[in-house]
Amino acid sequence: MQELTTLIEQYIVKEKLPMAYLDDALRWFKPLCDSIQLHQNESVSAPNAKSSPYFIGVNGCQGSGKSTLSGLMSYLFNQYYGKSSIVLSLDDFYYTKAQRLTLSQTVHPLLATRGVPGTHDTELMSAVFHSLAQGNATNIPTFDKSIDDRAATNEWQKIESPVDIVIMEGWCWGTPAQESDALTQAVNELENKYDHDGTWRHYVNFTLTATYTPLYAYMNFWVFLKAPSFNAVYAWRREQEEKLKLRVGNASHIMSEADILTFIQHYQRLTEHTLCTLGEYADFIFELDNERNITKSRHNAK
Repeated sequence: MQELTTLIEQYIVKEKLPMAYLDDALRWFKPLCDSIQLHQNESVSAPNAKSSPYFIGVNGCQGSGKSTLSGLMSYLFNQYYGKSSIVLSLDDFYYTKAQRLTLSQTVHPLLATRGVPGTHDTELMSAVFHSLAQGNATNIPTFDKSIDDRAATNEWQKIESPVDIVIMEGWCWGTPAQESDALTQAVNELENKYDHDGTWRHYVNFTLTATYTPLYAYMNFWVFLKAPSFNAVYAWRREQEEKLKLRVGNASHIMSEADILTFIQHYQRLTEHTLCTLGEYADFIFELDNERNITKSRHNAK
C-alpha cells in the first residue's frame, strides 16, 4: 500500500492537485481500478479471447474531474498494476474550425461551437478505435482549445505498440440519444432564441444515434462521475477556464464569465439527459456534491 500511496502522491504533485485527492484515490478509485483489472484479466484469459485492448468509457460533465480520474487510472495501470494503458479524450476528436464553420453554414449556425454530438470527427474516432483494437501503431489527434482548432499532425500522440487498456473520456461519451418527443420544447434561452424550430437539437440527436452510439460497442466498462445537477457546471467550467488561462497566458480564446454562461447552454440538454439515464447501465457510478466531493459510489455488477 505504501508503494501505491507514493505513486498517487507523485501524480498529485505532477497534476498540481490538492493533497486531499489522495484520500479519494485510495477510498474510491483504487476499488475501481481493482475491479477493472479483474475484468480485464478475465477478458484476456477467456476461451477464444482476442488480444484486443480493454476499453473503458468515462463520462462526467464539464469540470467533474473525469480527465483527472482518467489520468490517474492510466498512471496506476501503468505504474502499479503492470498494464499498459492510454487515455483518449472526446475533445481531441473535434472537427477543425473550418469543418465546423462549414457545418454552421450548411446545417445550423450553432454547430460552429464545439462540444455537442455532431461536432466530433466520428470517422476518425472509429479509425483510431479500430487501429488500437487491432494492436496497430496509431496516431491520436490533439485539439488545442486555446486556438479552438485541431493541432498539427506532428503534435498528435503516437502509440507505437499494442496496449492493454484504452480509456476514453468525454462529457457526453456514453450518453444515449433522446426520444424524439423530448426534443419539442427548448430547455434554455439559447435554444429558444437560436434553435426555435429545433433543427440544431434534432441534428445533434440524429448524429448521437447514427455515429456515436455504434462506437459505444467498443467499450467494455463504463465509469460515470454524476454531478448533483446542471447548476454545478457553470462554477466548474469557470474553474477550468482559469486553469487554462494560467497555462497558456492571455490567449484570445479563453472565455469570459458571460461567454461561459452562453457556452454551457449548448450542453444543458444532454447533460441533464445523461444525469437521468447513464446511471442505469454504467458499471461504476460516483455521485458528486457541488464541491466535487464524492458522496457515495455504486457498482452495477455485470
